[in-house]
Amino acid sequence: MHTIMRMRPRAMKNDGRPRVLSPVHFVPPTMCHHLVRITRDMTDLSSKLYCVIVLFSLCETRTYPLVSYTCTTASTRTLTDTEHSSTSESVSFFEEMENRLSSLERRLRAVEQPVWQISLREEDWEICAEGPCKCVPEMKSVSCWRYDLLDLPPMQLVPADVLKLDLGNNRLNALHRDTFRNMTRLHYLDLSSNLIEHLASNLFLPLHGVANVRLSNNLLKEMQRNQFFELRNLRILDLSSNKLRTLSEDLFLSNRLLTLLDLSSNRISSLSPGTFRGLGNLEELLLGKNRLTGLPVPIFRDTINLRRLTLEENRLKELPNGILKDLTSLKELDMRDNRLTEISKGLLSALVQLELLEISSNRISHIDTRAFLGMTALRELRLGHNHIKYLPPGLFNNSVSLERLILYGNRIEILIRGVFRGLSNVTSLFLQSNRLKLVQSGIFEDTPRLQKLQLESNDLSFLPAGSLDAIPMIQQIRLARNPWHCDCHASYIASWLRRRFASFANLTNPLQIQQALILTGNWSIWEFGAGATCRGPGILGDQSLLRLTFHELCEGQWASMKGIVPRLPLDAIMPSITSREIRKDTILT
Repeated sequence: MHTIMRMRPRAMKNDGRPRVLSPVHFVPPTMCHHLVRITRDMTDLSSKLYCVIVLFSLCETRTYPLVSYTCTTASTRTLTDTEHSSTSESVSFFEEMENRLSSLERRLRAVEQPVWQISLREEDWEICAEGPCKCVPEMKSVSCWRYDLLDLPPMQLVPADVLKLDLGNNRLNALHRDTFRNMTRLHYLDLSSNLIEHLASNLFLPLHGVANVRLSNNLLKEMQRNQFFELRNLRILDLSSNKLRTLSEDLFLSNRLLTLLDLSSNRISSLSPGTFRGLGNLEELLLGKNRLTGLPVPIFRDTINLRRLTLEENRLKELPNGILKDLTSLKELDMRDNRLTEISKGLLSALVQLELLEISSNRISHIDTRAFLGMTALRELRLGHNHIKYLPPGLFNNSVSLERLILYGNRIEILIRGVFRGLSNVTSLFLQSNRLKLVQSGIFEDTPRLQKLQLESNDLSFLPAGSLDAIPMIQQIRLARNPWHCDCHASYIASWLRRRFASFANLTNPLQIQQALILTGNWSIWEFGAGATCRGPGILGDQSLLRLTFHELCEGQWASMKGIVPRLPLDAIMPSITSREIRKDTILT
């Protein structure tokens, strides 16, 4: 232990202050390997771990596997020699030590990185163009995009008055703290798609004028508390697709002009109440594809101008009432693919300007009748792939602006009359892949503007007579993959489909309609009822519902029974029967 400590070298800067030299300059690799073996054989745990850290600070970074092995050996001995320590505590302790050593390695690599030349003379733009990167003096931009760089090119001269700097799509793993020295006018900085694991705390300190910083698709695990300090003109910050696990309190306190913050596709499991403190101008906050299990109530307290908030693909089980109360300017909220089980009364009540609400792919089984009470601006509501069995009447009473309602992939069995009351402007209704068995008559009287209706993949065997008459503007209806029972009960829907087909094909003559139906084959030119086939009975099984006439559905019995008026006008449902046959076979009372 003392041997190692005596070998700690020091050097002096020009100003007399001590500095640490590159490890390779003062400790030979053979000596490092020798010290590793000595440390590995030590029995005192605390001394061994301290020596590991010292080793790491003295030796070349390629000795890290040996240092890691030493830590593992120490961990194994601790489990047998320290009886009072539990297994889980020991493993956790050494994992923490490994993380600290890894962090130390990243910091040392950043210190040792080469730095390019930075010039304060404007005329040096011509020299800039002689370097490996692309310089455009007219735009004052420097681009090293996709140059496969492992380090900054030392021979590259960069004028300090550069406005745009692109280092994206390289293999940079660290940056020296002086990389952006004197670049006070820089407006755009792209460091995306590299292998950067660590950022020096004062790396961005000179960038007083930067407005757009892109750090997406790197290997960042942490952010220093003062990482973005003094970046008072920052508008866009992209930290997506990294390995961030948490964020420091007040990390963005100096960035009051920030309008877009992208933290998606990280490993963030928790956020403190003050994470977004001071971001009163923030308009877009992207938190999707993380590991969030919950959020503190005050977290959005300062983001009063937020327009878009994404929380998709997290692990949220619930959102407490009041957490969204300050987001009165929000227009888009995405919470799909979480673990939410209900939508409570007051959760969304403050979102008076919300236009798009996405809550698909959760576990929602209960929606309070007043859940959407104050959301008068809502245009699209997505509730697909949940566990909803029942829609309470009055749920959409104040949803007069709603145009698209998505309810596919739930467990709804019955639609009762009045459940869509308030949806006078809805144009698209998606109900496919539910368990619908019964649709009450008059269900669509509250949706007179409906143009697109999807009912495929349910358990419907018939639709009540007159149920589709209330949607004269319909342009598409899908009824496939239902067990249609093709008897007289299905004659209404068959007749309705024929009339819609005739309107689509601009045909009026019954014979022409019948011929057109035969010629259309698989009905690919017309989406009304395409694929709707009979389950039975008998020989009608697997036949297209659209092809079948009233005579075929009811076996002619209704037209031959004296004193019985056919349910439907025969000229509409029996185009293959001539007018002479109609007069002969039909008895009117």
